Amino acid sequence: MHGKRVFHRYLKSGAKKDIVMLHGWSFTSRDWETPGLFNEYANLSFNVYAPDYPGFGMSEPSDFYSVKRGNIEASASFIKDYMQSLGVEHAVILGASMGGGMAILMGMAHPDMVDAVIAVAPAWVENYTEKMKNIEKPVLLVWGSEDTVVDPHFGNKYRSAIKNSQLEIVEGSKHPVYLEKPKRFIEITTGFLKSL
Repeated sequence: MHGKRVFHRYLKSGAKKDIVMLHGWSFTSRDWETPGLFNEYANLSFNVYAPDYPGFGMSEPSDFYSVKRGNIEASASFIKDYMQSLGVEHAVILGASMGGGMAILMGMAHPDMVDAVIAVAPAWVENYTEKMKNIEKPVLLVWGSEDTVVDPHFGNKYRSAIKNSQLEIVEGSKHPVYLEKPKRFIEITTGFLKSL
């Protein structure tokens, strides 16, 4: 994409529904495999896609899509282009931390391509709280009660800002809820996906 190689993992179920998973700053697409999310969501009849963001994991760096700590503005363009390269017209966007922030930005920037957003302790979007009021699609916010990376109080703040949203606090979990409490995370997210 834009002349750079983007690595991704995927599992196609042959269904008409799609989900795109976006990793955090210190993670890669591989971390979605540990809790078994590819299989879990494929079993719900989703085609599952998870890229390594440009400059992370096995994807080449890209000036066009470059992000920095605290500034992920370029990410919505990447997600749009990534989906279009796959022929995916619209999808559920799931992301954690940096990826959660990216999922929210995508929900604001390209709502026609977003069926719903699952944002796990989304990072670096506090400056967008006012704009979050424009998100019309269903949004699930997930936070660990013991998160010391992105304070859980932001969860209530974003839930208040986003009209069609719900917040799930996972007791006893730190920042990467899907790794710390995978069974609970799967229960929460599959319940949400079934409700769409």
